[in-house]
Amino acid sequence: MTMHPYREPFPLKNPRYWRERWQQQKCSRSRITRDCANSGNYWSCEKNVKDIYGKSRRSASWNSKVESQLTEMDVPPGSRVLDIGAGTGTLAIPLAAKGCQVTAIEPSDLMMQGLLQNQKNAGISDIVVIPKRWEEVNPEELGGPFDVVIASYSLTMTDISGALTKMQGCCTGTIHLFWFLTPPSWVRVSYDLWPQLHGREYTGEPLADCLWHILCEMGIYADIRVEQKKQPILYRAIDDAVREYYQRLNCFTPAQEQILYDYFQRNLLQSAGGYHLPGDSIGAHIRWKTCANPTQ
Repeated sequence: MTMHPYREPFPLKNPRYWRERWQQQKCSRSRITRDCANSGNYWSCEKNVKDIYGKSRRSASWNSKVESQLTEMDVPPGSRVLDIGAGTGTLAIPLAAKGCQVTAIEPSDLMMQGLLQNQKNAGISDIVVIPKRWEEVNPEELGGPFDVVIASYSLTMTDISGALTKMQGCCTGTIHLFWFLTPPSWVRVSYDLWPQLHGREYTGEPLADCLWHILCEMGIYADIRVEQKKQPILYRAIDDAVREYYQRLNCFTPAQEQILYDYFQRNLLQSAGGYHLPGDSIGAHIRWKTCANPTQ
């Protein structure tokens, strides 16, 4: 293929640069998390899941964000929808209520229990739930192609190109990815405190720009749109933030707890509704219609 004289091949040197960058960051995060005594405890605690998702579901900003996602996707009633990392049913339940045939992939027992309870509360009985990680799902057990595939803030996979290729392979319509465009509050706190808490730098989370470049490497040229700003999480007291991040950041000593308390005492902003961290958290909606096989 002849290149335009003012264009160079993308990327310039390493055709897998962005995929490798994603994998390195995910592997580094997994490694430093495994080395911590309380690794994985936060989302294994029923109270934490109920606090975060229960508090969110009752907020106007959460409902507005969900409605915005549903409007942007504009999924026709009757569509076959695959929701990867469905959580407690944030998108799966309203889509099923709209008449879609929804299959939800959710590996967490606590999240799945929440989804089933929310499904029952909504009077919906026909969501198919597969309790596995996306990497463990065999395409044959999905029951044929989907019109729509969704992964909303659930891209935990290390092998992102393999995960995306599998999504592409089971979809005959549109794929929608929602991911962080700017670091969320928990990442910003981790950057600030991880060296003090654990004696090493925090490697961060690959963001939506990295994800979009990965798609380009794979020959997928997707549309990307900025999501509305997320409202900050409110805490009734400083101690509430300390308790949350004590588990989120894998702490286990009184000295680490004091580091957290000093940090939040300095950085939390007070408003009429409570305390919150400064800074905006902005997401991205990346979507494309499946029409070609991606580059491996």
